[in-house]
Order: sequence, then C-alpha cells, then structure tokens
Amino acid sequence: MAMNTTAEKSKNRAANRLGVNRQICNARIVLRELRGALEDLDDRRELARAKMRHAGKAGAQWEVVKKEFGFDF
Repeated sequence: MAMNTTAEKSKNRAANRLGVNRQICNARIVLRELRGALEDLDDRRELARAKMRHAGKAGAQWEVVKKEFGFDF
C-alpha cells in the first residue's frame, strides 16, 4: 500500500507543478499586456503635454517635412 500512496503523491506534485507553471505563464502574458498598455498611456500623456506646450504655435509645413524625411506621396 505504501507504493500506491507514494505514486499518488508523486502524481499530485506533478499536477501541481503543471498548474503553477500554467499560472506563471498566464501571469507573464498579463504583465506583458499591462506593460504595453502603460507604455501607450505614457505616450498619450506625452503627446498631450506636447500639444499644450505648442498650442498656438505654427507647426512645420507639410512640404518641408516630406522633403526632409524623403516621403514621396
């Protein structure tokens, strides 16, 4: 009987490890998504600050920008 109990404990440990590994993998996915969302939010805040800093000021002319960056459209 001792062998059955040992075998069952071993199976339970393996199943628990798989469950924990799955949770860690899922947590990493969620963290990556959150990091991306936070970076997007930071970009939006910086854009809003830049718009406020440059409010009322003349912007660059489109023709000059196209020529400077080599756009051909």
